[in-house]
Amino acid sequence: MNRRTFLAWVTVGTLASSFPMALAAYSSSENTDNIASRPDGFIPAGTIKELDENGSILNSELPVLIIRNPENKQEIFAVDPTCPHSDCMVEWEPSKKEFGCPCHTSQFMPDGEFIRGRADQGLTPYIAKIEGNIILVKPS
Repeated sequence: MNRRTFLAWVTVGTLASSFPMALAAYSSSENTDNIASRPDGFIPAGTIKELDENGSILNSELPVLIIRNPENKQEIFAVDPTCPHSDCMVEWEPSKKEFGCPCHTSQFMPDGEFIRGRADQGLTPYIAKIEGNIILVKPS
């Protein structure tokens, strides 16, 4: 193999190996653009159908956990599902009408307010609203 052929193969190999990184960077910025596309700051996080079928919606891109208010089914609550104590993901426990942290048993009200456990504060609440069949969340 002569020097020119060798350099050509090295160049092609370098370009081919950097293509996945360029593609990932483009995809990442494209996803960010889609998330922040509304001028009012609200982000689509799920649908009413999805919420009714599953009982809750976990959107890990935001991150947000959405539930219906157990006391008023026309109202929804959206919170950051990350427990402030140890960064575990809380889960909605419909039978108890509260969020529970599986790591150290902290408990939170449906609106994210702290009840008891090792956490020292509540879950971060988000503003949420329904437009048609879409649930919109405005991260704070």
